[in-house]
Amino acid sequence: MNLKKLFKENKQYISETLKQAKMYVKQGKLSPEDLNTLIELSPDPKYLGWLAKIWIAERPDIDDLRNNIEEYDVFAKRGKVLTKDINQFKTFKDLYNEVDQINKSGAGVSSKSLENEYDVIKDDNDLYIASPRTHEASRKLGLSKFSFRDCEGGGKDSAWCTTYKAPDHFNNYYYKNGVTFYYIRVLSEDIMNKLQIAFPKKYKSLEVVALAVLPDGRTDAYDGLDKQIPKAEINKFLKIIGY
Repeated sequence: MNLKKLFKENKQYISETLKQAKMYVKQGKLSPEDLNTLIELSPDPKYLGWLAKIWIAERPDIDDLRNNIEEYDVFAKRGKVLTKDINQFKTFKDLYNEVDQINKSGAGVSSKSLENEYDVIKDDNDLYIASPRTHEASRKLGLSKFSFRDCEGGGKDSAWCTTYKAPDHFNNYYYKNGVTFYYIRVLSEDIMNKLQIAFPKKYKSLEVVALAVLPDGRTDAYDGLDKQIPKAEINKFLKIIGY
């Protein structure tokens, strides 16, 4: 294999897809602000052309788009996708369906011995906070202590990708990027009332929150529906729960 040629071709492909996205801006189909948003959420620049096209045509939910493109990228790098060229997806739904099917296939079998590999940070009448150290523990927590999303046919599960059957997401974040997760469940009615005052439109989805703490101290957070919480609101949430 000619590595120099491969790198050159890949670099050219990335340049072309970014050029395609910028062309949409020049044509007035995509705002500069939208392009910046897509650049920030894309795990790889090579997806920008497709993301721009989908954004213009469909305007999918930004969190759904971010979650699924991240999942697709993880699966693609592990060689698990059937559709290797993202441009073959004609709609966002096409991408979503393939990612969903891979998740449901359950790549990797849970080990009972690893399901209890998590630290309980707080467990009282106000809050339950746990930090998983394995994918198996993360999945177990997502289906028990932190189940929130209604499932088809009844029951509840977790919307966080780190709690899916396939271990790729948790392992990629935790082992490769050094991210520490803290899953938080609000148990106190008093705290929920305070959250309702502070976040009247979405306080219910803040009953469970996943905090992702990066090695450099930066923090991301996702609510019970896996919607990313803005940076300013993370601090407000933590203050209300007492952290």
